Amino acid sequence: MKKIFFTVLVCCSITPLFSQDDDVFSSSSTERDTIFAIVPRPMLSVGIFGGIAFISPERINNQIETNNSMFDTDEFPISRPGQWGIWLSYRPKNLSNFITLRAEMLTSLRSFSFLTNVTQPQSPTVIDAVESTAKYRYSLYPFSIGTGSVLFKTIAKAEIAFIYALARITQETSVPGYTNSETTYEGEGYGFRINLQQVIPIERTLGATLDIGYRYIVIDEFRDAKGVSIKNVEMDYNGINLSAGLSYGF
Repeated sequence: MKKIFFTVLVCCSITPLFSQDDDVFSSSSTERDTIFAIVPRPMLSVGIFGGIAFISPERINNQIETNNSMFDTDEFPISRPGQWGIWLSYRPKNLSNFITLRAEMLTSLRSFSFLTNVTQPQSPTVIDAVESTAKYRYSLYPFSIGTGSVLFKTIAKAEIAFIYALARITQETSVPGYTNSETTYEGEGYGFRINLQQVIPIERTLGATLDIGYRYIVIDEFRDAKGVSIKNVEMDYNGINLSAGLSYGF
């Protein structure tokens, strides 16, 4: 079933989705586009952006709630992590649709303080009480390839893309004066993204971008540094994304 799902996503990412009136994309040397009022063809544009994602990863937030209970802390669940990224789109000459590539990063850090009782070797006798810290970093790196089109009689882009993503969960425990340890779990997965981008021209080659989209991705196969699969670890970063940035056209 997964193979069928991924095949459909790949097909969608390379198939034109939005039809255009022939009058919009004429055969002249200039045309209306998302970045310029009047631009040459073919069209290549790149951009950078930053924003937030509205998500609620159940497994991760359950772990944060457990840590709050264990360590008597009040760390917030993950619901609006920051995200940053770069994108590139190219529309071949005389075609209404474009090809898009995008690389993103989402990261969240949660930390918990707790008291560690240090005992003598092979003895229950407590010799020290140390204020310790546990840090959990959750990182997701989605890479996508897709296709889209300029919406009819607008300068807004609509697109759909297939996602391949890498994920990392790092747990670091620090007991000052005694020990420090770090464990990293890595995973990979697939998904899809749909996006609507409005470009606000600043001048002929530069524009400001506003994006709203939806990303679906669940990674539930994580391994440690030795390659051992870890059970009951899942990163479900599904939700709406909002971002703003800058674009430059060639």
